[in-house]
Amino acid sequence: MAVQRDLTFIYLPAVEGRDHLKNDVFFSSRGDRPNANLVLFCGDAQNEFSIMSAHPQFGGLAEKWSFEAVASLLLNRLEGVSGVHLWIVRASRWSLDTFACYTNFVRYSGNGVPDYSGIHGIGDTSPAWRHLDALLKNAATAVNGACAELPCAIIGFSKGGSVVTQLFYELGMFFDLPEFSDIHLTSQVVSLTWLDSGHNGVTHLWPTWTIPLARLRRYPSLPKLFVFATPYELCDENRPWNSRDFGTFIRLLEAFRLPYYSDTFYKGHHWDYSFEFPQTLRVSINSHFEILACFPIQLCMPTSSNVLS
Repeated sequence: MAVQRDLTFIYLPAVEGRDHLKNDVFFSSRGDRPNANLVLFCGDAQNEFSIMSAHPQFGGLAEKWSFEAVASLLLNRLEGVSGVHLWIVRASRWSLDTFACYTNFVRYSGNGVPDYSGIHGIGDTSPAWRHLDALLKNAATAVNGACAELPCAIIGFSKGGSVVTQLFYELGMFFDLPEFSDIHLTSQVVSLTWLDSGHNGVTHLWPTWTIPLARLRRYPSLPKLFVFATPYELCDENRPWNSRDFGTFIRLLEAFRLPYYSDTFYKGHHWDYSFEFPQTLRVSINSHFEILACFPIQLCMPTSSNVLS
């Protein structure tokens, strides 16, 4: 256990989830009584400081964007919200030592591209909700004073957005099945957030599968949906599919009347962007990570007011 000022940081190795699968989990809090859980899936190359700082390409980013740094950043930004317990789930493996693969939640190709084609049954082919439910319960049991039975917000940053997309697709496909409703976490999640979602593939950079989104119109307890992006993902002329999928996602949310809140940021401030007239803008990877410091995190928490369209 490590303590940074008033912040507690606990490394939980090999926490068991569904079917004896395991993920490392990093827990952080200010030591107060828990009122809400916040689950975070980070992006490519992000890791605990000792590992990320040794990365040959991204090591220089570790001081600001390692697990420890991000935990401190988010909890400090939530200083006015009491009782937030933060759980960072580490990826199971990295392709080429860079591309994060959350393989206990999502299927990936050999080079780390998400594959959603297996979402056609509640059993072994759709494991994300069952795994996260068991993972959070077992992680909370290992931390004194923690509790899994609380309102929960889920955030996916960059490659971590692929996990949120999997959860979203599963929710749309299976919410009306009895065995799915038995997963307690599905009734505790108050929000799903995509933060500058992206990966090294060319499809499903953001949720674009029509069937689950259309079915969610009938889901009575849909979590709040938050969609935030930067020009790093939306304005790269070498990756036009990200802007394409972002626009498709927003259009589908509107077409199926699924309440959501969306905004775009650059250099820490609101940035006007139109997916109808995409721009080309060269920005550094720092603008990608900076969204962690400026997106309206309070809106994603259980105590926030309703700002959804």
